[in-house]
Amino acid sequence: MSSQTENLTLLQSKLKNETWSPLAYSGLALAMAGRAAKYTGYYLARKTPAKMPYTTGFNTALLFPVIECCSIRQSRVVMKTSLDIMARMAGLGPEAQKKWAVPVEGNGWKGFWIPFQDQVNSVKDSHGATTMVPPESVPVGSGCDIVLLYIHGGGFIDGNPLMFLEFFLKTMKATQQTHNLKIGILAIDYSLSPEHTYPVASDEIIASYKSLIQEHSVHSKKIVLIGDSAGGNICLGTTLRLRDQFPELGRPGGQIGVSPWVCSPEPLEDSLYDFVSKEGCEVYWEAYTKNKPELQESPYTRPYFAETLSGLAPTLIYVGGQEILRSSIENFVKKAKVEDVDITMVFGEDRPHNYCLLDEISTEKDRQVARHAMGDFLVKIHDTYKQHQH
Repeated sequence: MSSQTENLTLLQSKLKNETWSPLAYSGLALAMAGRAAKYTGYYLARKTPAKMPYTTGFNTALLFPVIECCSIRQSRVVMKTSLDIMARMAGLGPEAQKKWAVPVEGNGWKGFWIPFQDQVNSVKDSHGATTMVPPESVPVGSGCDIVLLYIHGGGFIDGNPLMFLEFFLKTMKATQQTHNLKIGILAIDYSLSPEHTYPVASDEIIASYKSLIQEHSVHSKKIVLIGDSAGGNICLGTTLRLRDQFPELGRPGGQIGVSPWVCSPEPLEDSLYDFVSKEGCEVYWEAYTKNKPELQESPYTRPYFAETLSGLAPTLIYVGGQEILRSSIENFVKKAKVEDVDITMVFGEDRPHNYCLLDEISTEKDRQVARHAMGDFLVKIHDTYKQHQH
């Protein structure tokens, strides 16, 4: 091995030293089988977490090794293929997605607008099919009580704005049923790392937030930023920037983090019961910051280290009991409470990272609890907005 190869960082290795794809994917399959077999053995020996269902743990074990075995390019191929399969299984393949979401763009951003659709009082056409409002006919930000500004996860390097469309559509329906609240979603297709490092993605979120307010006449108090995993990091970092650098835009109504990566100082240790890995986090972190100290020490990339969290909008946080980010997320919540942030945490006992967004690693009850908690939070935000108007 050359000295140049020996000196490569993990990210550089994932970019430059790509194993021949058939061999890499074969290695991935073997690693997945090995972890699944190990989990099954532990389960049969009753050594797994008491409240983690077998299928949850088994599927979590299958998800883990992707970044360990593949290059960045190969990881993206696996991720895209997996998400496409899951979307089709949910009846939300490419053609079905067009019935719900329309591509949109503005000055410095692009994404998908998912307008509110009445899924409760549905109307049938002459053929018995449910009629829907064409999404392209609904202006961005209109026809709803709350706009979710969604920032997807994927370790900064992967993912897409519609990857959890099923969860959001069911949340839209549940919130209408329970609270008669109409939700619209603007899902941002932000620039990925390592091609684009901080602050590019955050700048694009701020541009979309500004566009909602100034071009689409959406009041800031009706906007709730939401991000999962690395998207949760971008979400929290961006709301800190809005507070510190863009006060003229107004504070958003709220923010939601699903297993957000807050970059607390606790060391990470791999777990059989979570699909986030220490090595993966090192790769993602370098991709987002290029190992530049000024970026790695910024509160806008490490929200936990903000001098103060005071002044942030009401916050809802989800955390899985078995995820390796749990300690840092819980410490972030404690810090926020001490600094008078209105913050609520939903805890998924014995659940992995991002558990409530994926059917494969959660139960229907998990997802129902998550959706109802989000609905309760959003109706509180809307009530505050209405009080502000009066």
